[in-house]
Amino acid sequence: MRRLIAAAGALLVLTTQSAHAQKRPELNGPTQSEINDQAGQRFDIADKQLNAAYAKLMATTSPEGRERLRAAQRAWVAFRDLDCEARAGSRGGSFHPAAVLLCREAVTDERTRTLKDELACEEGDLGCGGISKP
Repeated sequence: MRRLIAAAGALLVLTTQSAHAQKRPELNGPTQSEINDQAGQRFDIADKQLNAAYAKLMATTSPEGRERLRAAQRAWVAFRDLDCEARAGSRGGSFHPAAVLLCREAVTDERTRTLKDELACEEGDLGCGGISKP
């Protein structure tokens, strides 16, 4: 079990470093298709950063905490995707895919900060999310 955790930790460090090292592309087209692709690249980088924070938090929690976090994260992803689809403008327009992806990027960045804050939580801090640490 310790070897598995150590291997996961090493993979997490590599994933985190590569995710943080990636610069998000500008939305500079020149075509709408290229802008949509650039928005997709931006979201992919944000998603990698989220997954790295999530994996790190999962590695530090108790079995019960992992169950709660896993359920919460799955519900959050479903909500994010539906909410961004509902809020994105230009439905049916060529910019719609980029609008959805940019929404997902922004909301994902916010969730990543939330998970990182949970990692930095001091024991006994009642302002934290309550994920049980071993």
